[in-house]
Amino acid sequence: MLKGYKKLTILHTESSKGWGGQEIRILQEALGMRDRGYRVLIATEKDSILFQKALAKNLEVFPIHFSKYNPLSFLKIKSLIEKEKVDILNTHSSKDSWIATIAAKIAYNKPKIIRTRHLSTPISKSYASKIIYDLIPDAVITTGEIIKERMVKINKFDPTKIISIPTGVDLNKFRVNEINHSRKNDCFLVGTIGILRSWKGHEYLLRAVPLVIEKIKDIHFYIVGDGPQFKNLKKLITQLEIERYVSMTGYREDIPEIISSLDVLVHPSIANEGVPQSILQALAMKIPVIACDTGSIREIIKNNQTGILIEPKNPYAIYKAILKILTDRELKLQIIENAIKLVREKYSFEGMLCKIERLYKTLMRNVVKN
Repeated sequence: MLKGYKKLTILHTESSKGWGGQEIRILQEALGMRDRGYRVLIATEKDSILFQKALAKNLEVFPIHFSKYNPLSFLKIKSLIEKEKVDILNTHSSKDSWIATIAAKIAYNKPKIIRTRHLSTPISKSYASKIIYDLIPDAVITTGEIIKERMVKINKFDPTKIISIPTGVDLNKFRVNEINHSRKNDCFLVGTIGILRSWKGHEYLLRAVPLVIEKIKDIHFYIVGDGPQFKNLKKLITQLEIERYVSMTGYREDIPEIISSLDVLVHPSIANEGVPQSILQALAMKIPVIACDTGSIREIIKNNQTGILIEPKNPYAIYKAILKILTDRELKLQIIENAIKLVREKYSFEGMLCKIERLYKTLMRNVVKN
């Protein structure tokens, strides 16, 4: 907690109903800052997964339906901001950003406004984007330095307002050699973890499987996660006739145990990424990572140093990288050593919270102290 300041109230807003890296970060950040003495509120859709998860963690969560065309949405969030005496508003998706930001600007207590940009998807060059990312917010958080660079170079947003704070990995939860796991056989295990969306690139990993099993028979692949592409990926597995080599687990909570059982984690995303949490979690547990060069991934995966970086949409590149990791022990050990050092020095969860807390301090510098 900031010394000399009153107990700050932070409000996060999220209009997404899904459950992926963005929503997980919001929940974990809220819990982390609550542990540091802040009062943290979350306003989200009542039928969202985030609402249920936040409620289960005893966070103060408020059901808000975010609709740009319904004045009640603006009035409800404005009332919440005023009633709960919010000091800092942090918005996360497009709809909630427009509604909550405008509500905050007309609220009598005028909270400081942060817009968090989680994805590397290109931002429109329209004046509307300039308003919501550049003119109104007091600060913008990105989850990767490359996202910030694009916002400055392409969109011409004010660089002094933008700060890169990648999602940190909880080193107490993702501990090296301390997670119990069971392997049913002695074959190599390759996994990927994340929501099943088209841009996550699972198709290209599956198309690499026939190539891999030509060289390595004792190997099994795990697709961990759920999402809109589940049925399509299941169908592709059947078409490729690789059912005995691939398992789709669906959504899982026991991620540390799953990661610890792997020989290599593959992150085949083709677009939109910030700094993926599953990559950092694997690196923290000394599991080598193969990842596509998209978004901010290159900030953490340096080719042949902290992992293997490959071009997107290339099953052959995935195949070659898997073989390389599984057959070159010296390279694998070098990658593991470099990766764990990187995570501990730059990407810890506590380090992330410290950066956020420093931002709060900067924003509240001119606020009257208690």
